[in-house]
Amino acid sequence: MEKTLLTKLLVGFVLMGFAGCKLSKDDKDIVVKVDPEFSIGMFEELNQTRDFQLTFETVENQSCSSNIINFFSDKKDRSLTLNLNEIVEVENCQTGSGVAGGHASFDYLPTGIYNLELNLKNALTSTGKLTVSNEMYSLDLEQGNGFVAKIAELMRIPQSTIWGYVAYKQSQQSTDAQAFLTDLNAKTSALSLSKGNFGYFSVDQNGKLSLNNTPDYNNIKTFYRTQTGVKSDIETLLSDYRAQYQDGSMEFKIFTWEGEML
Repeated sequence: MEKTLLTKLLVGFVLMGFAGCKLSKDDKDIVVKVDPEFSIGMFEELNQTRDFQLTFETVENQSCSSNIINFFSDKKDRSLTLNLNEIVEVENCQTGSGVAGGHASFDYLPTGIYNLELNLKNALTSTGKLTVSNEMYSLDLEQGNGFVAKIAELMRIPQSTIWGYVAYKQSQQSTDAQAFLTDLNAKTSALSLSKGNFGYFSVDQNGKLSLNNTPDYNNIKTFYRTQTGVKSDIETLLSDYRAQYQDGSMEFKIFTWEGEML
């Protein structure tokens, strides 16, 4: 079984008596070089408090993608700390090989600049800055020492934003899909989103929304709008269209800035 970097670190530091990246007190300029072993990402959970999360996953596949990464996280004032301790192998894995990952929640973060410290087994450390604005989270992370940033910026979904898709199996149903979008547009207002990763979806340079999880249909039309009226109006619209296609040939889905799926 391929050893993880955490295992190599633990064995290597015990055998050689290391306590950090330095080889010894007499070799201050010699630093242990390691390839990135974990990728670090960002996510904002849409709930009442909009909790900020640091996501992490192994760069290389593990024997079981359900393996658990033991970690500790902490927030003090304007400082965030994440310690990855070890990868715990689960018994009787049924999911097959793949990357193992997890996330650490730091609750709601007011706007400002935060110091960031990432540790592998309290032996290798990467530091950086997290800048929180009303529009985005920006990560400036020291590369190497076991970590690599998966994304540098995470856009924030504005208040009152709704998004979703209408999916259909037959190309001739495009007219019905467009009719739904026209009716939805009449109950909402247009919204302009910048290009970037919004966690739940991405927007390209042409303003088109791409879903992270694509439904299993031949044709998909995506959208994003600003909810201006009451939510019940949108729910009624969805109910009316879904009632016409109970055979599953079309699917209508709307997500909200409050973390709901309608």
